[in-house]
Order: sequence, then C-alpha cells, then structure tokens
Amino acid sequence: MRTLPALLLGLSLAACGNSSVDAPPADASPAADVLSAADAPSEDVPACEPSSEQPRPRGDSAGAVDPVTGAFYLFGGDVGPVVSCMARPAFDDETWRFDPRCNRWTRLTPSVCPSARSRTAYALDARRRRMLVFGGRSRAGASGAYTLYRELWSLDLAEGRWELLGPKGEIPAARANATLVVDAASDSAILFGGNTSTDGARFTPRNDTWRLNLATLEWSRITAASSPPARQFHAAVVRDGAMIVLGGGDANAFTGPFLTDAWRLDLAASRWSRLPLSGDTEALAGRISHSLAARADDVVIVGGHDDGALGNRNDVLALDPSGAVSQRSAGDTLQTPGNGFCDFPPDFALIDESAPERRSAFVLAEDPARQRVIVYGGKTDCGTASDLWSLDLRSLAWTSLRGTIDGLACGRTGRENCRSLCQ
Repeated sequence: MRTLPALLLGLSLAACGNSSVDAPPADASPAADVLSAADAPSEDVPACEPSSEQPRPRGDSAGAVDPVTGAFYLFGGDVGPVVSCMARPAFDDETWRFDPRCNRWTRLTPSVCPSARSRTAYALDARRRRMLVFGGRSRAGASGAYTLYRELWSLDLAEGRWELLGPKGEIPAARANATLVVDAASDSAILFGGNTSTDGARFTPRNDTWRLNLATLEWSRITAASSPPARQFHAAVVRDGAMIVLGGGDANAFTGPFLTDAWRLDLAASRWSRLPLSGDTEALAGRISHSLAARADDVVIVGGHDDGALGNRNDVLALDPSGAVSQRSAGDTLQTPGNGFCDFPPDFALIDESAPERRSAFVLAEDPARQRVIVYGGKTDCGTASDLWSLDLRSLAWTSLRGTIDGLACGRTGRENCRSLCQ
C-alpha cells in the first residue's frame, strides 16, 4: 500500500529561500470575478503569462484556494521516487502558487515557513483568507523513526507569508494522516484522528476530536459518549452543522481491509452518530486517502485507494444526508486483473478519458465562491502526479487546468505498443 508515520521534535522554523516574498496577484473584486483559465481576466487583475516551471510531482501535500483571487496554493509533500510501487519518502518545504487564469506556477520564497513535511492536516479559513496546516511527518534519512509535528501554521493567502501560530490550551498530540476542517458557523476548526506512531512499519491510529477556536486560537478536546473507531487516511468535510467522516484505515492500513463506515459529528451538540450507508455501497467499498466536498444537498466523494483489485480510483460518488450512496461517474474500471503486486497489464483498466488519472493522497482544495474544487497531484499506479484539475460541483464535470505526463498510465500519454500499464 504505502509507507507511514512519526513524532514531535520541538519547533521547526525553517528558512525558505531568500527573504523576499513573491507578491501574489492583486485582489479581484468581487471574488467571483476570477474563475478559470477560460475566463477573461478582470480589469482589476494584471495580465500574466504561462510558466514553464512547476512543482516537482508529489503526494501527501497541503493546498488551498484563495477565496478572493481563485489562485491555488500548494505546500510541502512527499517528492520521493516510487520504485516498483514502493515509495521512498523525501520531504519538501516549498510553497507554490498557481494562477488558473494563465496557467502559471510561481514559487514563493517567504523568509520563514514550516520545515519539510508531508501528511499534514490542512483547511481553508476563508474568513481570514488563510490556509491552516497542522502536524505532519518527516525523516532526515532513508530509514529510522519519523518525526511527527503538532505545530499549527498559517499561510496568509493575500501576502504569501507563513506564520507559526501559538495556540492556547491543551494541544493535540503530534500526528500525521489526520483531517482538519473549518466550521464557519462556529468560527472553529475541527481536528480528527490520525496516526501517532513514529515507526514506518506500524500504525497507531487515533479517534480523538479537537476544536480550535479560530478567534482565540484555543484548543479544546471534544468529549462524547461514543466516537468512531480510531482511523487515519480518512476524509472529512463540514456540511449542514455537522462534520462527516468517511472511511480510512486502522492499524491494518498497509494491506486492508479498509474501513467502510461513515460518521456524523453534530458540531453544536458535540455528539457523534453513525451514518448508516445504503444504495451503491459496492461502488464505495473501503478506501483510504480519498477526499470529500460539500454541496447544497449532499457530499461528493472523490478518488482514493480501494482495497479491491482496482486500487487507485478516479470515480465520483455522492452521499446524501440519509447515508444513501450513488455513483455519479465510474471513472476507470477494471478490465484485466493484475498478475501480481505491481504487475499491471497494458489493459489493466478501461480508461475514462474525461477524468484525471486514478490516484490517492492528492490535494483537494475547496473553492466555494466558484462552486468547484481543485485537485492536485497525488500517488498513482505509475508514480506521482503533478497535474491540476477542477471538478465543477454543479455538473460534477472535470476540467484539466495543467496537464503533465508525470504518473500517467501509458494509455493516457498517447504512447502505443505499451508493454505494461505504465510503460
């Protein structure tokens, strides 16, 4: 499956290049003026040109969309090579901005930023126009224990500037593979689950829940009569006064089976309840490293890694408030089973050309002002991706914003006479 986790070692302020900060695009007014590469630029936004440079392919990164300009910001992640489907983690501390109006990546060089890390919990605090990043893992060498973090960082999306926040109260334990979501109604962020083992060969999943008051930066633990089973690599989202948590893995997350349950946390009452699943649960299956996005009437499930024969997914499903699952697009489908571990025939999957490459451990960044989400990078059957897509939350149609061939199956690159799925 994939390798994992780590522990806390003090604070980790790190110099991130020189002290100058590349200025972000000027604010657009109103926020919805800047939409996508296909839109004409607003008079309030300067023209820009496409870039040839871009981030290295990576998975397990953090990202957010500026609610004003529509620019996408990317931080950190795992840029290590994938050899025979086995990751060799290498950690990154870069911060990048992508302007979808003109297909331009720009590397930011703030004077201070988080140290290199991956598998952080991240969320957009739209009210303050910032991305919040908590925890994560790193390791200096190719072996040994990982370092896990409990720091809380903020990236100012207007200024491109990082700040290490000094929260109050009891701070959650250092961890990786957790989720962080923002509840705008209560002006708070909710942290759930994750892994606290520093041993890359085993997991220690958690099921604790924490609330961060975004006005006072005070942490408090949410205690409830019952909680979901401990997990990591799960997905979470806030919708209609509740946090929805779906799937993930437990201590057996290397091989599965993965978790197939869904839970609902009433954010006003601080009460957990299991959401009974119905409908097309076979399409949902157990999955890890997927993402959720909220819509007016339901929650959208995107991609991830299942515990069946297909593995990485690029399907899109919907989960309604009653727990009914429906498949909205199947994505790639299994055609010819693999011959063994990491041995995929050229026709392993029947490709859905309207969807991105199948992947897990990608960034999904909410962009509610434009009723879409941005998906970047992640881990595929053929390595690590570096492309950018948007998913329209009204039509659930994909649009490619920045294409590459990194991590793509042979059939998606246009190559002929492929000897395997990836070559």
